[in-house]
Amino acid sequence: TRANGNVFDAHLDKARGDNVEFTVAPGRWGTVVRLLGYVNRGRMGRYAVALQNAASTSTTPDIVADNAEEGRLKYGYGLNVEQPLADSGETGIFARLGWNDGATESFAFTEADRHVSVGIQVAGARWGRAADRAGIATLVHGLSGVHADYLAAGGRGFLLGDGGLSYGRETIVEAYYRWQIGRFVQISPDIQMAWNPGYNRDRGPATVLALRLNMRY
Repeated sequence: TRANGNVFDAHLDKARGDNVEFTVAPGRWGTVVRLLGYVNRGRMGRYAVALQNAASTSTTPDIVADNAEEGRLKYGYGLNVEQPLADSGETGIFARLGWNDGATESFAFTEADRHVSVGIQVAGARWGRAADRAGIATLVHGLSGVHADYLAAGGRGFLLGDGGLSYGRETIVEAYYRWQIGRFVQISPDIQMAWNPGYNRDRGPATVLALRLNMRY
């Protein structure tokens, strides 16, 4: 019933997501191509209306004030390509592309209307550690024009908004190493560098360090 909320809307005729995905594996090179299309329905406020209402009342735009109507649409697509290179597919590259119309508020996950990413993973057999993995990837996120205008006017989403916006595409580079310790333990240090975090050129760059422990049997 509300973006990033936890109250379920039981009116499935007006609150749901419809998705279709095609997977193609052409040729003998192990290439996998996935194409996704989707339409989401819900109580999603519209950025253009929030801006118009704010201009007429000389207030800060509020996307939540325009989400009373059920069954509004958000649509988009995604493209994913995976190419194994060696080591039974554990060494390979990927690329992803995503787009949505960006007219209504983001409802879950990340506030992003545009997405491009590429990356590579290499199996540790290359340096005598067959169970280890190393990887690096980069991505670029963007917003629709009206979404950026809404944030620049002081509007807020469930993740974004700091009272103003000097818009710039958010760019992130991430690298990790997965170290296998015995049969059951994996330790993965990870570093991310983000430029224009939250799509704001006045912020960052930001560095995020992480350490992941995975134990399984």
